[in-house]
Amino acid sequence: MKEKRINWKAYIIAAIISLIIGVAIFFIFFLQTKNMYGAFNGTAFAGVILLSLGGLIFISKEGFFDFAGYGFRQLGTMIFGKVPNAYNDYPSYRDYKQEQRKGSSNYFISFLIVGALFLLAYLILKLI
Repeated sequence: MKEKRINWKAYIIAAIISLIIGVAIFFIFFLQTKNMYGAFNGTAFAGVILLSLGGLIFISKEGFFDFAGYGFRQLGTMIFGKVPNAYNDYPSYRDYKQEQRKGSSNYFISFLIVGALFLLAYLILKLI
C-alpha cells in the first residue's frame, strides 16, 4: 500500500494565513478600545473565528456542500443548456469524489490549532 505523504507546505501556509487573520482581528478590537478589554475581546473573537473557519473548511472538504454545487450545475444545464460540468470526466459522482479526496490535505487542522491557541491566550489573559 502506498504511503500518503504529508504536505507540510500546505500546513505551514495555512498556519501563516490563520495567524495573519487572527492578529488582524486582535488588532482591530484592541485598537478600537486601547485597553485590556479590547485585548480580551480580540483574542477571544479571533479564536472563535478561526475555529469556525477551520470547522467550515473541514465540513466543505468532507463534501457537505457538494449537493448544492451539483444541484446548481443541473439547474444551469436545465436553464441554459450545455454548462461545463466537472463531473463529466468521471463515470460516476462517486469516482469524482474519490479522485478529489486523493489530492486534498487536512490543512484545516492549522486553523483549528491556531484558533485554539488564541482561545488559550484569552483564558490566560482572563486569569491574570
